Amino acid sequence: MSQPTLTQLEREVRLAIDRLADGQMSHEEFADLERRLISDQQFRLVYVEQSDMRSELEHHLRSHPPLANRSNDTSSRSWGIPFAVALSILMLLGFANLYFIDSWKTAIFGDPMLDFAETQLAGQGPIAIVISRSEEADAGSPLQVGDRVKPGALRLNRGDLKLEFLSGVRVQLTGPAEMHLLTEHQATLLSGQAGVVTPPDSDSFSLNGPVSAVANGSSEFVFRVKDLSHGEVDVYQGEVMASLLGPSGDTLLNELVSADHFALFANGDLSVAAKSFDDSERVDMVPVDNLYLNSTEQYAEAVMADRPLVYLRFEDGDVVGDQVINHMGDHHNGIIHSAGDGSIDISGGRVRFSKSKRGRHVSLSEPIESINRREFSVEFWVRTDRMHWGTFFGLLPVTQADPEKESHLCVIEYANQTNVVHRPATIRMLYRYPPTTYDGGKNIFTPNSCTPGIWTHIVAVKTSDSIRLYCNGQLQINLDDLDFDDTSPYNAVLGQLDSVRPMRQFEGQLDEVAIYEKALTEEQIRQHYEIISGPPKT
Repeated sequence: MSQPTLTQLEREVRLAIDRLADGQMSHEEFADLERRLISDQQFRLVYVEQSDMRSELEHHLRSHPPLANRSNDTSSRSWGIPFAVALSILMLLGFANLYFIDSWKTAIFGDPMLDFAETQLAGQGPIAIVISRSEEADAGSPLQVGDRVKPGALRLNRGDLKLEFLSGVRVQLTGPAEMHLLTEHQATLLSGQAGVVTPPDSDSFSLNGPVSAVANGSSEFVFRVKDLSHGEVDVYQGEVMASLLGPSGDTLLNELVSADHFALFANGDLSVAAKSFDDSERVDMVPVDNLYLNSTEQYAEAVMADRPLVYLRFEDGDVVGDQVINHMGDHHNGIIHSAGDGSIDISGGRVRFSKSKRGRHVSLSEPIESINRREFSVEFWVRTDRMHWGTFFGLLPVTQADPEKESHLCVIEYANQTNVVHRPATIRMLYRYPPTTYDGGKNIFTPNSCTPGIWTHIVAVKTSDSIRLYCNGQLQINLDDLDFDDTSPYNAVLGQLDSVRPMRQFEGQLDEVAIYEKALTEEQIRQHYEIISGPPKT
């Protein structure tokens, strides 16, 4: 979207100043003006310049004798007070420190939804990611959806905030509440309510308060803290150990709280009893998002116009037996390799992968010849169920050096707590040539997060001089000489690391999978992304 010219900005600024001076600006318009002055530097500079010019003109006019009024209109306009107000806004925005700005905004617009103070420790990495919040965040708001969160103090004044810790544990904080985020396995609830869901394969997670609630394995519970002397733990699923701690932090008393029971701490005593829970009391830990990708015929037409070799849409009627039709022709159809336990489900226009003890994946009916000879691209939409290490897509040599351990030309995966250094909840592209080795290769990671529960657009591109990875339109590049005369055929695998081992299984949904024998341009990628997501906000 084109940026406004300087002349357009000057007109907008003069109109805003005039409306403010005439008292015609509503509270909503004033709020919009304040937000724009904070977020738009160019608009702010023009506003200061125009306000200064008006103020200087007002000064010179006041220094001369008043002119005789030759019209019958006896009304006059005094600009001094309105311009003083306008300049005061700019002074507050430009020179006041954060405390005074926040105090001023609070006085006018009320408390923000949340406040977060991050610990200032060198080398401390993120421990969680924001997966949803009940209010839309403005430009200056802390903890927006997709943000990685380090340890710190979180105060929620209202609404709901959902976090997923790197351990896989999900926590929904309901305001007003205050919580201290300590590690990926531990947090402290000082007040308010927190709902917690721990996955089956998670390590121990402790939510501290007047008592300490420790969960091992799959569980679901709600912790409510009234004050430091009163707390309640409602257990809906699994088991939670409620521990009463002494002044030094040592455990004085343990009580195991099983499903359909609650633990009550009051006046120094800890008691456990049975309790019936209504479904409405349970915390929904799935982020608020469309469960099905809103793909349109316009999107499909745009993809097919760019001529992919393979285009798997997983629409109703696309599955015939164990095959998924390729919308680009009779070759390279998808083949479903089921574990027989429902861990692959194709319905509603997407394929869902669930965790299985056995291998399950989708491959192609035939290898792709010479895809690595020049350039190629892989494009898809993904919605992860949770933060984990799982493979979306892999290109594998047909001839493997080890039949028990397949090697890769290219892997695109959800990277969380892997054996390489990277930010959590990111997308990784690994390219390795020659692929008949298990060591080395070139990595590239997206700077932005792939948030659980939210559809994300991924495009991986290999050219003669780089590998490129796009996540929701944001690009990362790793430059190198990659011009190979490689005519080998390669298999494609969706949903796990390879076709042999049930390793790094992806848990979530994939849709609109396209493989191109060329490098998509940035314009083509942006067009595909914006058809579904809409143009970027300005």
